[in-house]
Amino acid sequence: TCLNRSFKIPFRQSNKEEGKGGGGGGSTTALPEKQLPPSAGVYLRSSHNKPKAKKEDQISVQLEAVPAQPNLLVSFKTSQTPLEDAAMVPVHLSDGEIYTIPSFRLENDFGPSGIGQMERLQIVACGLPGLPDEVLFDTDALAAAREEEEDHFTESDEDMDDDSFEELMEFDGLPPLKVKALSERLSLRSINDKSKSQKEEGSVVTFQVAATHDMGNQLANGGNVRIRFRYRGPSPNPAIEIWRKREVSLRIVRVKGPRISSLTFRSDLSWGSAYSELCRSLAIQKLRWDSGLPKWDANRLGRQKLGATSRSVASDPKQGAYDGEDGRITDESILNRVGLDRGVHVSGDEVVVLMAVANETNSTIVLSNRKGLVGGFEGSPMPTVRVTSGVSVKIPVVIPRIDRLDAGTSVVMDIAAELIARTALQWESEAAEGDGIDDGMGEGDANKRVRQGRVRIPSRCLREIIDEHKSFASRICRPPVSVCVKLGESTDPKERMVVSPGTAVDVFAEASFHGWVPPLVRDGCALTLEFCCARKDSGSSAVSFEEENQVAYIWCGQLRRTVKPEEEQYHHRARVVFLKCGAFVVSACAKISGEEAVSEETWWAPHSKTIFVEAKER
Repeated sequence: TCLNRSFKIPFRQSNKEEGKGGGGGGSTTALPEKQLPPSAGVYLRSSHNKPKAKKEDQISVQLEAVPAQPNLLVSFKTSQTPLEDAAMVPVHLSDGEIYTIPSFRLENDFGPSGIGQMERLQIVACGLPGLPDEVLFDTDALAAAREEEEDHFTESDEDMDDDSFEELMEFDGLPPLKVKALSERLSLRSINDKSKSQKEEGSVVTFQVAATHDMGNQLANGGNVRIRFRYRGPSPNPAIEIWRKREVSLRIVRVKGPRISSLTFRSDLSWGSAYSELCRSLAIQKLRWDSGLPKWDANRLGRQKLGATSRSVASDPKQGAYDGEDGRITDESILNRVGLDRGVHVSGDEVVVLMAVANETNSTIVLSNRKGLVGGFEGSPMPTVRVTSGVSVKIPVVIPRIDRLDAGTSVVMDIAAELIARTALQWESEAAEGDGIDDGMGEGDANKRVRQGRVRIPSRCLREIIDEHKSFASRICRPPVSVCVKLGESTDPKERMVVSPGTAVDVFAEASFHGWVPPLVRDGCALTLEFCCARKDSGSSAVSFEEENQVAYIWCGQLRRTVKPEEEQYHHRARVVFLKCGAFVVSACAKISGEEAVSEETWWAPHSKTIFVEAKER
């Protein structure tokens, strides 16, 4: 049908079919000759119209022959059972503690061939908070020396490494954990030794984990610290290296340890220095002068400071502490805090601190100090201190005063860091049962662990105290003045001075500012020298003390003297007459009043003089 017109197409019978039908007497049905091409379902389509068939992914297998490879076995030194992959080892740590993990033994399992030699070994600490993966040990650089049996880790080197390892905990803001490997002559030859004759000498490694003092809660869920052993064997060509690994996981468990709970400053350097008696006598003298003479009122003190400030030199741009408008010191540096903090101190080179150490562990600890003694006074040193569990002790510690200005760099010292470093102590616990690691044997010394570490003042707490209490610098830093007292008739300072009642003794005092005090600060201070005397070991109460010292001695001359600021050294002299028998102490102090001070800062001479008044026998 085309254009609504129909055409009939006749179909003739095939000649072959006609012959078959007429001669055979069979079927007479005529088959039409195929004059039209067969349908598409009968013959194959052309290649360009054929749908693309999905080719199956062909996998090509390439076989490469490599030498036999080693297999590292890691086990505890006291056990023969190798650890499984990703074994978990608990590590009990407190702030500032150094934990020593039981030693591991490394062996090479050669396999059926027995020729899988280990060519290189690396020990890597992984997962340390705030630190990348750190290589603790590598046999590549030490292979030649190990083969010659040369030990590069001598005893002195190990001691130096231990000191530097502990010094990492002295700084703030460091990552909370640090790992160290003690190789103990670890070598590939011992690991590859088939005879196992040297397995205890060169196949053992020990690890130490140190926690900083501010570790706190920085580790979540015990951390993800791992010790990775990377090793490789022979390779088919130099361009290919076949590495394998085995890991041991460390689970950090925070426990309690010793801590410094408090600090108490003592101004006197010895228990029998009669410091308290002198301070009490000085307070009584001041009350008498304040109530009887008008020159000691607030106006008198203000005129002294005003006169001292008016003689100040011009502004020095290098000082950075002078305000040209009102002539006041504006810098709050510890160099300028002279005469501003009310208190009574001793102008010596050392200061006594009563340091309270609380033992919160479950065993007894022994405190020590590698730099010297733990504490004690002269004549009664304390090289070590033993503290039982659950007990807090107060240790008298004599430490040098901290310089306010670094002599080498002329930079203001960080008194918090210096005080922490000078009061830090080492501690070691006695072996406690059930505080170790199960080595798989269930016996031996592995379950008895000796804990050790360092205890120090918390840095954050100390800095907050220094910021809130500005007078802290006067307690621990170098004094602004030096004060010295002498007796007129005494030739030897250590000689015992004995006089009879009614004898007069001349007393001399000398004071001078130290060189670190800025000139502007020195010129703005008023300095007063004052003598003081008291009966030694007198009075258990205020009433009895005043009665015992009221008529025991008499001062002759000027008891107090305010010196001029332009003088380099300040001298004063007075005379004391003893009327009663007994032991008396005589000393002098320098009182400094700064420009903005509302009271005086008192500095005693470091050593007082003792005078024995004895009646002569008739």
